[in-house]
Amino acid sequence: MPEAVPHFPVHAWKPAIRLLAAGAQVMSTANLLFFMYIFALDTVTGEGLVTPQRAAIQLVGFSLLPTFLTWLLRRSSKATLEVGPEFLVLTLREERFEVPRESIASVHPWRLPLPGAGVVLRMKSGRLFTHHLEVPSPLPLLAALGEVPPTVASAAQHPHSLFGQARYEGRRKYWDSVALKFGLFPLIPTGIMFRAHQYITFGGPFGQYRMFGLTSYLKTFAGYWILFTTSLVLYACFWRILSEALAFALTWLMPSRARGVRQSVEWLCRLVYYVGIPAILALRFLS
Repeated sequence: MPEAVPHFPVHAWKPAIRLLAAGAQVMSTANLLFFMYIFALDTVTGEGLVTPQRAAIQLVGFSLLPTFLTWLLRRSSKATLEVGPEFLVLTLREERFEVPRESIASVHPWRLPLPGAGVVLRMKSGRLFTHHLEVPSPLPLLAALGEVPPTVASAAQHPHSLFGQARYEGRRKYWDSVALKFGLFPLIPTGIMFRAHQYITFGGPFGQYRMFGLTSYLKTFAGYWILFTTSLVLYACFWRILSEALAFALTWLMPSRARGVRQSVEWLCRLVYYVGIPAILALRFLS
């Protein structure tokens, strides 16, 4: 029975489209860093440097929309790579490329792992393959390519490949799901602070409802929910950016420990979020 040809899910990027997706990522991250700075400055000075309306518009325009653009580009670049004994077959939605293995001169990791970790194929003609391949899990693909061309072995040991592989293996579907982190979990601080507000201002959990009706009651709850969801997104993004920078630097310094570094920073992010937020709330009530 013939041996099955390994298939790998990839994103096949045209260089210009990849540059656009990477630029959108950078814009989104830079905007979040700017808001973290403004939020911290506002907390210290109490001057109210940015109104909620302006903050919402800027977050949507310079973080949410670029993130959505990156998602759309990723979706359109989805492909499958078959690694056969004689050919690499890249299948996109409406295109199919067959690349003879003997025509590949070398395989190189991307110089910058944006919008993710990936590799580029240099042909014996001297040109690069038309598509840059983003690979969520680089090491199995590089192992399937074997020892020819010889650069595959060095590509597998490159910090960018190890960083991408460790990141792929380090995520947990439950703890790192968007629905839990930014859907359900923000309801905890929202509920606590909203209930405290109702007791302090209206003398009971349903005081505003009895005095001003359901619309006013729900409007206040929605205001607290938007405030805490936005704050938690910024808080999580701060730790995510910090942890990714730390993991990237440590992977370069200690490539052999890439997996341990990734596990450590992922659990750091989870602890400062799922434990840190309730601890901050508790300190606020106890102080």
